[in-house]
Amino acid sequence: MFNNQKIFDTVVIGSGAGGLSSASYLSRKGLNVLLCEKRREVGGYLNSFTRTGKSGDKYTFDTGVHYLGECMEGSGLSKVFKEAIGEPYEKMKWNLMDPEGINRYVYKDFEYSYPMGLKNFEMMLLSKFPDAQGSITNAFKLIKDTSQLLNDLSDIEGKLASQSLAGKMSTLFKLVPKIPLLRRMITKTAKEFCEGVTDLRVLKILDNFSTEVGVTLSEASPMLLMLFAFYSHGGFYPQGGTKPLIKMFCDTILKSGGTILKNAGVTGIKKEGNVFRVHTPKGEFFTKTIVSNTDAKVLYSDLLPQELVGKKIKKKIQNTVPSVSNLYTFVGTDLDLSKYMNSGNLLFFDENFFSTEMKASSLQNTYFLTSPTLKDPNGGHSAKGKYSLEILCSAGDFEDWKQWENSKPYQRPIEYMKKKEEIGMHAIKVIERNLIPNLSKHLDFIEFATPLTNLHYTSAPNGSMYGPALTPSQSFLNWFPIKTKIPGLYHCGSSTLCGGVSASCQTGIQAAKKLLKFYKK
Repeated sequence: MFNNQKIFDTVVIGSGAGGLSSASYLSRKGLNVLLCEKRREVGGYLNSFTRTGKSGDKYTFDTGVHYLGECMEGSGLSKVFKEAIGEPYEKMKWNLMDPEGINRYVYKDFEYSYPMGLKNFEMMLLSKFPDAQGSITNAFKLIKDTSQLLNDLSDIEGKLASQSLAGKMSTLFKLVPKIPLLRRMITKTAKEFCEGVTDLRVLKILDNFSTEVGVTLSEASPMLLMLFAFYSHGGFYPQGGTKPLIKMFCDTILKSGGTILKNAGVTGIKKEGNVFRVHTPKGEFFTKTIVSNTDAKVLYSDLLPQELVGKKIKKKIQNTVPSVSNLYTFVGTDLDLSKYMNSGNLLFFDENFFSTEMKASSLQNTYFLTSPTLKDPNGGHSAKGKYSLEILCSAGDFEDWKQWENSKPYQRPIEYMKKKEEIGMHAIKVIERNLIPNLSKHLDFIEFATPLTNLHYTSAPNGSMYGPALTPSQSFLNWFPIKTKIPGLYHCGSSTLCGGVSASCQTGIQAAKKLLKFYKK
């Protein structure tokens, strides 16, 4: 009936962190896997790119990986990578970012750093705000409780999948004492969850981690607090950038007999009996199972026949709010950035920390700086004496860019070009005025990327960076399911847990394991 060269055990749609993890794991387990990638490069937000400056020197920049947590041997993300890649992952090398300042937060009137180790962070805050001991103690208890609960839930899920009925009942019974905390996490915003943290300065410190997800403390799920624990074991950057990691994934897939197709974005999925027909520009492919590493809106609204999509999912898609997107400014410079930054990230808030209102910091006034050269001096991110620098800032509302959504990349109207340059150069001026003098006079290379750039390369709705916004109504019980209602169809990535490489890789492995059970039936 079908051409055997076009029949696969499973088709993985999208080669972001989740798709690569899933395809790699399934290939290692012996399945004949086809990985379809829309773009000419594999990796999604894992990708980096290289540009040439006016001097002729080259600069390499990241698109999504600015630092990762839990990459020490035997720790969480490291285990996930090894489960996906296998023994070759042991050759992967990581640089530990400045343990005294993984993130440095700078205001016009105040600054502090986020060091390695929760206890170190707590002691640092106590030294700065000794009169806020009660709030600080309560805040760190919540951070630890949140992290522990999420770890417990993950362990419970794994046990439930393998236990007998009696074992399942015993495991669920152990969950009972955790229900009150779980209920609060599901129903409250992070600020409401932190009801025991009354000092406004401490709340503002907690709120500053909202830059990791683009949702403020008053809007975010309490999961936001988990990030403090996630990065407390150190911030890590891959030696040589993300290319070696992507190569390990691809080599694992190919050496295990899998197939990777680039420029082969899936344009539609049909189901005929128990077989999926997958449409791409490079032909149609047939499979009994699919892992989709796409945003939920792309999967359920754009790829699947609507008769296969249930009413609840359709309504959920309509109500889903994407996370924010940023404007990127990529800079190549001969300024010695080590005079102004360390190997950690730097966040500048163009406002005062201390004020009569002590209101939450505005994401509109926040600038995130990171330098691949400083994080990985021997990684080839720039020539000797030159530095790659990335500045992320608010791009405003997506509606401000929507008018140019249907224009072609590199052929967009002059109004679009002026707008992105205006925002990007404003960011340069802010940084020059407050942090790095004379930066605008030392621009060997400069390029800007907008929400439309993200949309073009990742197909993320509104060019969002973290999937659906991490709010209480879009997390925990409200994530999109990894095992969908359509037999043989599985879903991974930021719509099924939360944004970021770690979460995407975890869901990629989870989807793969659930898919393997499909074949064992």
